[in-house]
Amino acid sequence: MSAEPQQDSPLDHDLHSAWGSVYTNRSTVGDKEILPLWQQYAVDKAGVDRKYQLLLNEYTDLFTKVFGGYYPISMHAHATDSLMPTTIASLILNTAATSPLVLDSPILRPKPDEKPEETGMRVRDFALNFLGWTETHVLAPTFVVADNVYGAGYGPMAHASKEWETSAIAAGPKPFVVNMREADEESLNTQFAEAKAKGAIAVVFDMVSTEDGLVFTPEKFGLVKACCARHRLLLIVDETMTAMRCGAPFSFQRPEYAREGVEYQPDLVIFGKGIGVSGIAISFGGVMTKGLTYTKPEDIRQTIRFWRALVSRPIRLPILLEALSILRASVKENWPEQSERIGEAIRDVLYELDPSTKEPGAIQGLGAVIAIDRNIALRYRVMCAIRRRSPWARLLPKLSSPSADRDGLMKQVFGQESKEQRQLLTQEAEQSGAIPLWCFICGIEATSEDWCRTCYLSYCNNEVCTQAFHRHACI
Repeated sequence: MSAEPQQDSPLDHDLHSAWGSVYTNRSTVGDKEILPLWQQYAVDKAGVDRKYQLLLNEYTDLFTKVFGGYYPISMHAHATDSLMPTTIASLILNTAATSPLVLDSPILRPKPDEKPEETGMRVRDFALNFLGWTETHVLAPTFVVADNVYGAGYGPMAHASKEWETSAIAAGPKPFVVNMREADEESLNTQFAEAKAKGAIAVVFDMVSTEDGLVFTPEKFGLVKACCARHRLLLIVDETMTAMRCGAPFSFQRPEYAREGVEYQPDLVIFGKGIGVSGIAISFGGVMTKGLTYTKPEDIRQTIRFWRALVSRPIRLPILLEALSILRASVKENWPEQSERIGEAIRDVLYELDPSTKEPGAIQGLGAVIAIDRNIALRYRVMCAIRRRSPWARLLPKLSSPSADRDGLMKQVFGQESKEQRQLLTQEAEQSGAIPLWCFICGIEATSEDWCRTCYLSYCNNEVCTQAFHRHACI
């Protein structure tokens, strides 16, 4: 069986896209290089298993090429797992301990005639000194975070969430919250220094706020990088939502950001959602990692192997095959470039339908990450990624070419003509016993069987959402 060319699915009004984790409606299983592996996996799993390291290396190489020198060093089930301060602390300690500064040093490298405890203590002392850490940074590490960052669904970063359901289950040391958008250099230096002294190991922010869609300016990006370098704080950019969607593989790789403070780059990037697997990508030219002198490919490969060896398998084989297929599709279809066209087309449609969106600040975001007044999203009956108490709704379209078709967007998503497409979705759902995926009001999983067959919309059973849903006007 050979891979058949796939047609793009018709557009629909699901701009939620599973919180942005669905980049395309096309199946990536049909990739001509990967399909034979899936077919073999179905009848000879062991045979594909024996190719695991080969496939993992292929994925690592392609990821590094696509994302401009960032290596996928650590894989996790969810981006929240990647943003654990203890995980980041252990990862960077391992990276320092296995660096050329240690292994190429006659003084620091392991010696055959000494006890392992002595080696461990010497290398650990070096790593702590390099990072400017004390035992506080090891035993209770935490982060400095931007005040408009999403945070995380659980764990220490959940303290930063503005949703009480999330902050109520936060556990672990609280991050230091800083208003990075308005702080000047003196204020940032003061707050970063204080946080570092109290156990902060890294600064975390996203380029496009998941709170309100505001974009981190290139000038502020350069300033934060310089302040991180000054206080020996790792720089971590959360690209879970923005990778591929903002005109570059990682949004900070857009030209306007790349020009700012070129001597400093983010040390780590959090990735996930549509890329197929979540995790941490590392640059060896980062604010802190640059000083570890990783210049030889074999040294880089070695430290990645050492870190991945700490778990049984960094990524399960079926997920690895899918993630590799997704990366290959992103290259073939040039998703970053496509995202710019898609964002422009959707903005044009919104400008026509609602002239108020032409006002400065009415539409926020970058590329195909678009934030608008939630009331506008409700008016045009589109499913969006919405935080329950936020006045903003995020439009996260698929990155396929139909999403850049202005006429198609009007006829199948936003306009009155979309009723026909919605009716087709309703017929499909009723035949299969399914319902629309997302609550039209708050964005979480829809659960109500009493959904709108005209608009193809549903809701969760939260009392507020139920009342709001039944006030919507059908198309």
